Amino acid sequence: MVDYHQPQRALTPILDIADWRTGADKAAVARDFDRICREIGFFYLTGHGISPATMQSMLEQSARFFALDESIKRSLHVDWRRRGYEPFGLQSLDATVPPDIKESLLIGLDQPDDHPYVRRRLANYGRNNWPSEEQLPGFRSFCEDYFSQVYGVGRTLMAIFATVAGLPEDHFEPILVDPMATLRLIHYPPQPGAVVDNQIGCGTHTDWGAVTLLLQDDTGGLEVEDSSGEWLYANPLPGAYVVNIGDMMPVWTNGAYHSNPHRVRNADPHRHRYSVPLFIDPDYDAKVSCLDAFLPLDGTPALPPRTVGEHIDLMYAISYGHDAAGHDTELRS
Repeated sequence: MVDYHQPQRALTPILDIADWRTGADKAAVARDFDRICREIGFFYLTGHGISPATMQSMLEQSARFFALDESIKRSLHVDWRRRGYEPFGLQSLDATVPPDIKESLLIGLDQPDDHPYVRRRLANYGRNNWPSEEQLPGFRSFCEDYFSQVYGVGRTLMAIFATVAGLPEDHFEPILVDPMATLRLIHYPPQPGAVVDNQIGCGTHTDWGAVTLLLQDDTGGLEVEDSSGEWLYANPLPGAYVVNIGDMMPVWTNGAYHSNPHRVRNADPHRHRYSVPLFIDPDYDAKVSCLDAFLPLDGTPALPPRTVGEHIDLMYAISYGHDAAGHDTELRS
């Protein structure tokens, strides 16, 4: 059984990237990034350049969407592209327990039907499933602008990582042109009473790609497991994102960076909780292998190379219960 005792300590690392963005001291920011990622793969991000007003507005837009009539939301049901509305009970991020108590809207880059990856019917590519302008005025344009801003911050983090690895800042840019990046709007309803059958808002899991930038409201509920197995609470820090590294980072770094397990329990059983993570998952065909700067002395990395898309497909298969290509009948609608 999972131990759901309240964590006693808080997540504390803060990475301020203002000096990277201005060029004042890029080397110091890179050193901080490297140190934190070696200690724990979670940190608060400040100096990112996105205004508190924009962050608050994104949370308000999310609440607007989930307040729509159920029939409207279900008309946008997630499809083979992994775009659209996911109702409660569709995903189990911890496959050993009942489904997560959350509903979501998945948004990606909006590619036309003649895009090469869409023609290949690769999941995480294609057109989004948006509510109409009449149903939710201004929602699409705001979300697209927000996606662009936060994706830019994610690319900055990848440039910092490239510098740490002794590579040019733009080293990862080719695999970030057609990414599998996903903006996920999430609503966790109130969950009064004790946890039953280990079912919580979001089960224990790691993220699957490169980096995740999480915007969360002031309710709290994110919990992070450190390398010793102790759980830490990652309560909201005003104006900051919570950033964590995903499963690609240990491959690039030969395990030097940690993709930490984490989970979500609505910290206030009487409030609705909203969060908006952006998952920076690179190009489907991107090959990920240990970078030279992190190779062990014998030249043989501990983790084998992998392809981003194949790994993401596998993790979807585990958490949704469909085949690795994402072709469950429920996801074809």
